[in-house]
Amino acid sequence: MKLVVISYSHHGRSIGRIGYSLGHEIIGVMDTDEDARTQLEKEFGCPGFDTVGTCLDTVSPDAALITGKHIKIPSHIQACVDRRIPYLVDKPFADCAARLRPVAEASEKHGVFSTLTLPNRASKIVAIIKKMFADGSLGKLVLYNSRLNNGSPTRYDPTPSAWHNIPAISGGGSWATEGAHGIDTYLQFVGENQITVVGAIMSNSMYGRKIEDSAVGMLRSDDGVTGIIESGYTFPSEGGRSGDHFFRFIGSKASVFAFYGKKGEPLIEINTSTGTEFEEDLGHGERMRNVINEGLCAIQEGKVPETNILDAVRVLEIQDAVYDHARLNPLTNGPYPMGAATARP
Repeated sequence: MKLVVISYSHHGRSIGRIGYSLGHEIIGVMDTDEDARTQLEKEFGCPGFDTVGTCLDTVSPDAALITGKHIKIPSHIQACVDRRIPYLVDKPFADCAARLRPVAEASEKHGVFSTLTLPNRASKIVAIIKKMFADGSLGKLVLYNSRLNNGSPTRYDPTPSAWHNIPAISGGGSWATEGAHGIDTYLQFVGENQITVVGAIMSNSMYGRKIEDSAVGMLRSDDGVTGIIESGYTFPSEGGRSGDHFFRFIGSKASVFAFYGKKGEPLIEINTSTGTEFEEDLGHGERMRNVINEGLCAIQEGKVPETNILDAVRVLEIQDAVYDHARLNPLTNGPYPMGAATARP
């Protein structure tokens, strides 16, 4: 297929590379920043544009790969919806649910294909939990816990993604950028049950910036499944690993964990009444590649994708609710001055 890459950051360039490696052609790129746009033009050897509409109208792609400034992603999506162009969109989809909801509803109303690049969906641990749910070996899910903790926010400063550290554009820090992963997996297994935020902390105690460098959201579904979701920018910036990534699923009959081994290999530990077993999970890169390939194949084959833009709205609703809960109390927001919440529509 012929694809366009909409925006360099957050993962635009790397997602474009994946699309190209899967055999698709990148025929246009867009970024409002000239330096970032030039990098994309050189990367893919195609014309660049400073507006989404001009890009789409000029090259007429089969599909768009959408990333970019969180506050701008909904307008990128709207341009695709207006032209009925299928799109894959990277998390966090927007800076808040209110900004994404109108275009998401328009996308569904007009039947425009959409899917989300959420690599947890392609992990072995999620496949294992699905199977254990189906055969009853997990029992009732009682507790879900995830942690996605990456390096310092300073890693963004010298890049076209420096806006991640400006809350008026990004919506926040580690929770705005990484929280969607853990939230999505929780929602995947609690289904359509009502979710309530029962606790939240946004902390900038490590770097003292206007964005949070660590965050915890505590959730409870109306059928009693607890979710504890953590995100952070507090992993050592130098070292052998990029971060600290962990999962825990506690069922009434079994417990399943995901973590890294001594050599950085992603491991899965399955504990049941018959003993403990270990499996190695896929790495992040392979998961991302599989998710993007699945989305592009769904477009080509006319299939219904596993996720769509309305799933993104639900993720953002939870993300927003955790922020709102944390901002109610100075003890759960700070301790240093933090940027004001993004102005919601």
